[in-house]
Order: sequence, then structure tokens, then C-alpha cells
Amino acid sequence: MKTIAIAFACVLCASGAYAQGRKSLKDIDKELKQTKSTATAMALIESIAEAVPQTEEDVAILGRLINNHPDQGRKALSNIKDPRLAKAIMRECDRQILKFKADKDKDWKSLPQTQRQEKHAALLNSYALVSTLGNLKNKEAVPYLKQYITKEYDGVLSYSASQAIGRIAPDDPAVFRELWDKQGVRSISYSAYGKSVLKEAAQKMQDPNVPEVEKNKILGKAKISLLSGKDPEEKRLIKDVILNHPDQRLRGEASIAVVHAVANNPEESDKDFVFKWVKKEKSLAVWDAPYVMNIIWDVRFIPLLLDMLQDQSEWMPRKNVAELFGRRQIKESLPFLESCVENDKDGSVRAVCRGSYYRITGVMLAKFHPDDVKFFEDQFVAPYSINFYSKLKDTDPDKISHNALKQALDEYKRTKLGNGKGK
Repeated sequence: MKTIAIAFACVLCASGAYAQGRKSLKDIDKELKQTKSTATAMALIESIAEAVPQTEEDVAILGRLINNHPDQGRKALSNIKDPRLAKAIMRECDRQILKFKADKDKDWKSLPQTQRQEKHAALLNSYALVSTLGNLKNKEAVPYLKQYITKEYDGVLSYSASQAIGRIAPDDPAVFRELWDKQGVRSISYSAYGKSVLKEAAQKMQDPNVPEVEKNKILGKAKISLLSGKDPEEKRLIKDVILNHPDQRLRGEASIAVVHAVANNPEESDKDFVFKWVKKEKSLAVWDAPYVMNIIWDVRFIPLLLDMLQDQSEWMPRKNVAELFGRRQIKESLPFLESCVENDKDGSVRAVCRGSYYRITGVMLAKFHPDDVKFFEDQFVAPYSINFYSKLKDTDPDKISHNALKQALDEYKRTKLGNGKGK
């Protein structure tokens, strides 16, 4: 027990020493103005990034330092944890935006280089300050941030401001409605309002009174495919759209989102969902289903994937399936991969099938589609190929597989000649 107490005391002493060793922004600013040593100045500049602003005066000092030392200043902003400093951050944000506000609609390429660099730095600093407001989650910052979600600031600034609001007031239906109904602003993030976005889009996309032009705008605005699905209810709504919504376009967007949802929040029930999904709408599901299957792997998926690999439809992503077989080392797929190597109509698919077969067995198939023979022959004698592989060590996996492929092609050609099918 005594040993533990001594160790704990050592930790406290070390923490205290570290805190004392970290300079305040006030001291850094003062010493930077006084020092004549380049080495000392460089050390002080780097120490800005480690500083922790704790007062409004610290924020004001950082607002000056960030002008000349933006990288270090932005790192220091991320160290701010006190929500009470939000107002001081807003003041510094105003100062930064004022530097480029008058010229924000101009082509900065026409400005002198110094001015262009200053305005670009101010723009990046404003993004960092806006992001800091979001991280502090002070609700008093919401009205301030809303002023930048306007047509005047439409772009990265409006998008950053909406992201910050999302961190402060996530899943707030009233805030979502205000953001969604904004006119003339295209760059708005709705990622913090996934459930509201899904409900809004699902309702409008199946409303016969909503014109097709408007529905296309809603799809572009909602960006359903970017939703994370971390929230269980959001994930449930994504699945519901995929299985039940009548609009194929919306189902397609949700099919991408469900990959994120399963990756962020995998559940046993996801496996049954995949079976329902593929069975209900194979042509749409297969694009993203292999990614989901890889996350929540179940041997019951193998027959579904084998069926996909044999389907020669243009929309069938057979490469994704073949890659999954190799990644998961599925030996049951070997006869099908072998057939793919010889018979698939797509050369890129044949290449992936060959690679997965090699990955599973360590054997390079001495079988080729007729179109691939000439292709590989040309590759082996191409100067850039010879040069590239000659520089690799004999133990390099790429060189080993390259040599294995070359030997397989030689064996294939000898077999063809032996059977009287070649010259």
C-alpha cells in the first residue's frame, strides 16, 4: 500500500512539474517580443501549440499570435475546454472574418501574394475558431453561428458553422427545421440531424404532389449516403428506408449509409437484415452488401456471394465479391474463382479473382482467358515493368507473385502447345 502511495505521489509531482513547465500565452507573447535569439524564438513559437488558454485575455493574446503563427495557434485553440470562453472566441472570429470579408467574393489569385496569403490564413483561422465553438458546446454560440449560415457566407464557412451548431444542439428538431428551411444556402451539414433528415426525405420522396425536380433537390440536399448511423434509431430508419421505401433513388442513398451504420454500430440482427435486403432487391443491394457482409461476417453469406460472382450482369460488382473471398480466405469459393479467371467477361474482375485464388492457396493458376495471354505477355516485356520489378528484393511479395504469374503463363503456353492448341 505504501508503494502505491509513493507511486501516486510521484505521478502528481510529475503532472505538477509538467504544468509548471508549460508557458502561459502571456509569457510566450512577452518573451517573443523580447528575445533576439532565433533558436529561442523558434522554441517559443512551437510552445504556442501546447498552451492552454484559460482566460479571455489568453484568447485575445492567441488571437494576435495566430496571425503570424497559424499552425501553432490553431492547435492551441483545440486545447480550450472552458465553455465560458465562447464569447472571447466569437470576438476573435469576427476579427479574422473581417480580414477577408470585403474580398471574399473576389478571385484571390489576382491579389498580391502577401495579401492572398493573409486572407487565406484568416479564412482557415476562422474555420478553426468556429470549430472550437462547436467543441465547447456553449448554446450561447448558436445565434452567433447562425449569422454565417446565410447566402453571403455560403461555402465552407456556412458548412463549418452548421457543423458547429450540430455539435452544440444535436437532434434538436427545431434547429434542424430552421437549418433545413434556409433559403439560398447550399453548403449546410445535416449530419447531426440524421433522424430528422431521414424522416423529411422519406416523406417528401413518396409524396405524389412533390415535383420530380424538387425531389432531386431534396436528395442532393439531404446527403443520406453520408449519414453515420451511430445512433440506433438513425440506423433503424436507414434500414427501414432500404427495405420499405418506394423510391429507388432514396433506397440507393440509404444503401451506402447502412455500410457506415453497420461499421459504427454492428449488431447480430444486421445479418438477418442483409438476407432480407439482398433477397428483396438484389440489383441495388449487391453494390454495398459485400462491404456490410465483411463487417458482420457469417458463413451463411457464402451462397449469396457465390451467386453474385457468377452473375455477369453489368451492374454486378463481382470484383467486390472476389476481393471479399480472398480477404476472408473462403476455400469454398476456389472452384468459382477458377472459373472466373478463365471465363468472366471483365478483365479487371478476372484479375481480382486470380489474386484472391492466389491469396487463399498460395498457388498462381496456370489458366488464362484468351484476352489475358497477350496482355500479360506485353506486360512482362514492357521496359517500365522490367525496371520496376528488377529493383525489388527477391523476398518482396509483389515480386514473388509477379514471378509466379510469369511461370503460370509459361506453363499455360507449354500445355497449349503440348495439346496442339498453340503455336
